[in-house]
Amino acid sequence: MVKMQYNATIGEWMTDNGGEYVDKDYVKLLKDEGIEIQWSIPSQLQMNGRAERFNRTIDEKAESICHQACLPNSWWEFSVLHVNYLYNRTPVRHLDWQTLKGYLDEFKPDLSHLRILGCGAYIFIHKDL
Repeated sequence: MVKMQYNATIGEWMTDNGGEYVDKDYVKLLKDEGIEIQWSIPSQLQMNGRAERFNRTIDEKAESICHQACLPNSWWEFSVLHVNYLYNRTPVRHLDWQTLKGYLDEFKPDLSHLRILGCGAYIFIHKDL
């Protein structure tokens, strides 16, 4: 996707040796693409600190959104998707206060469609139906 949609390449891929990243075919694919693989020590979260902290931040925000909306734990997946969607459209300092989505797609994202997760909604059913 990075190559086709953004005309860019990935130079390095860091993994925590999770089972999904040690598959021989997957490693071969990365090497065939010229991507350098960096392995951290299994179960040593400190070596992958930035990603682990990001995951924790996303998890905490998702939990807060579910709690604020009085949603059951079964909605956790939807709140994580919602938080990631918001994160990709939030300005960040290291991109000179651009959004990640805007930086990649070279446009300012429209946020007028956003609603609070769990807010009341109505479904329009056309009179012919």
